[in-house]
Amino acid sequence: MSDHRLTHLAVLAAGCLALAAAGQGPSSTPPASTPPASTPPASAPPASARPASAPPAGKAWTQDDPRYGLLTPIPERGAVPAIVEMLDGLSDRQLQYRARVREYKKQIRQIRHRYLGNKRAKEIRAEGIARLREFTDAAAFKPLITELKREDQDVRLAVLDHFAEQGEAGQAALAWVAITDDDDAMRHEATRLMTRPASRPVLAVLDSSLRSPKHTVANNAGGVAGALSALKTIPLLIFAQATADSAQSEGDLAWIAIQTQQAYVQRLEPVVGDAVGAFQPIIGIVSEGVILRVVDAVAINYRTTIHRSLVAMTTDDWGQSTEYLGYDMRAWWEWYNGEYVPFKNEQAQLARLAAEPQ
Repeated sequence: MSDHRLTHLAVLAAGCLALAAAGQGPSSTPPASTPPASTPPASAPPASARPASAPPAGKAWTQDDPRYGLLTPIPERGAVPAIVEMLDGLSDRQLQYRARVREYKKQIRQIRHRYLGNKRAKEIRAEGIARLREFTDAAAFKPLITELKREDQDVRLAVLDHFAEQGEAGQAALAWVAITDDDDAMRHEATRLMTRPASRPVLAVLDSSLRSPKHTVANNAGGVAGALSALKTIPLLIFAQATADSAQSEGDLAWIAIQTQQAYVQRLEPVVGDAVGAFQPIIGIVSEGVILRVVDAVAINYRTTIHRSLVAMTTDDWGQSTEYLGYDMRAWWEWYNGEYVPFKNEQAQLARLAAEPQ
């Protein structure tokens, strides 16, 4: 058997892996000249560009002041500080514990089984909705959201109206629906029912959601922050508008082989029959060339909803367009500390002067 040469080009495109690693959520790619960074830059603006952000002597900025959190530069290193502290409220863990002790999920399921679900009589459904409105404890709000997720819109919309009447705790529940619900219409209605300016519990929900690694959750939170003009979320929006995600996989993510292959007779296997004998050749392949292995990949996710909210809010409040900053987090960090913080401090000073007695 004569030798012959076979040329083989095996290519597995690695480009598609960037999409696989990108995770969920909408994205778009800005110019390569503005790469994002996940943390503030190590170098800071000159000291002259860092204005004093302290309140007047003998006073302190409180969280109820609309300027609170906007008068302090973003730290050079580390995570963005919490935009609101809920020291006087119950934590999520405490609310969950109270909901479990009081068996809110069980009570809601009983109401669903008796009055809602496939029941079509208007009077029966109205009775069930009326019973749901009796849940006014903040610990019952998340069970109401999760247990009624598959109910028809008449029930779910009634629950949203109920939340709108429950003060700040109800506003936080509306924020949770506006950020996490899968139904676009429900998210829109929950956002519409929220009051402006955003209350402290709502800001706490936005804070945790904008830090979420889930792109859909973070994007939705950015949309809610923009709808509420929640200026206190600007530092979080700056560093949530783009993320770098590593692909999680075992072994090679992809490979590209450019080789010349030569066939040869590896061995012979005897084949016997009645009064005859022969040999079956077993063909082997020798490859010569190069192999490119892709063992890791990083995908940059540009969260366009967050970016649009950030640009719209800062442009409206600052009075000048910030669109030129793009997705460049270093540029945003320098703008916030060097331009926006002095601007807010000047606003605060003018407000104090205007409030002084004549």
